[in-house]
Amino acid sequence: MKAKLFVSKLNQLTKALISMTPAQREIVHQSIQALDSEISIDELIQPLFDAKSQCPHCDSSQFKKWGKAGGIQRYRCNNCSKTFNNKTKTPLARLHKSHIWQAYAHCMQLRLTLRQAAKICDINLKTAFLWRHRFLQAQAGKNDDKLSGIIEVDEFFLAYSEKGSKTLSYRQKARNRGGNIDKRTKKGQVAILLSIDRSKHMIAPILSANTSSEIAINLIDNIEENSVLCSDGSWAYVKIAAQKGCDHKRLINNKIRVMENIYHIQTVNGAIANFKAWINGSMKGVATKYLSHYLAWFKENSAKLDKQQILLSAYGRQQHYGT
Repeated sequence: MKAKLFVSKLNQLTKALISMTPAQREIVHQSIQALDSEISIDELIQPLFDAKSQCPHCDSSQFKKWGKAGGIQRYRCNNCSKTFNNKTKTPLARLHKSHIWQAYAHCMQLRLTLRQAAKICDINLKTAFLWRHRFLQAQAGKNDDKLSGIIEVDEFFLAYSEKGSKTLSYRQKARNRGGNIDKRTKKGQVAILLSIDRSKHMIAPILSANTSSEIAINLIDNIEENSVLCSDGSWAYVKIAAQKGCDHKRLINNKIRVMENIYHIQTVNGAIANFKAWINGSMKGVATKYLSHYLAWFKENSAKLDKQQILLSAYGRQQHYGT
């Protein structure tokens, strides 16, 4: 293509892209990516399956190949005689259309809504919802990161929500998107502990109660000794810092925001504000029963996982899924 013609075509494309919505531009992006050769899902997860190399039903390492189904290699266990493939008893089991999982994972990378993802991947809205939570299932509730160096920690609260339920567990009026709660009390709220170090390692456990003992249970094992713990004035962190031999920097309310020009809790408070804005904004509130999934998604997004890394994270083995 001649240079002048290329410039003319490029200007036309640029004008067209500017006039598109973000979802429409993402469709163009996906179409361009589809022209490039990508590693298949089986090629992506097979090394993880080979590394574990055991029957998902009885954990025996003695099994053999047992034909193929839909182009996917199946195996038969010599011990329990059950058959399986490389996705059996994982969150990815029994999910169809694996050829567009990477496109959907990219939508999750961009934190798109269900409707946007469904439109881009040309799937049903219910399928988009199922895939979202299957992709997050393996990492939900996992808070294994070790925090070291300068560690910031704080708690925050979200309104308890039964969004999507046809009946409510408690006799109370439904709230619009979980809002309009009495913030002067902790009644009807869910406590979340968020802690992050300067290397961007993060944990975000959901607390069963906002008590010192509950905070200690969910934080103390993740803190490396001799770190620096930055917190607000809560006495719960004083005991934790002493137990782990950490230097403790208490930033009490608005009196002290930064100590020694380096110690603060602005990073963790910024992450909390970002999470709340996302949940109450584009997600329009989430059901509390799925809150651990969205915290896992937030951590993946903060770690800047790409679409293949998101799928690898989704592959964690779960015992309640079928073949």
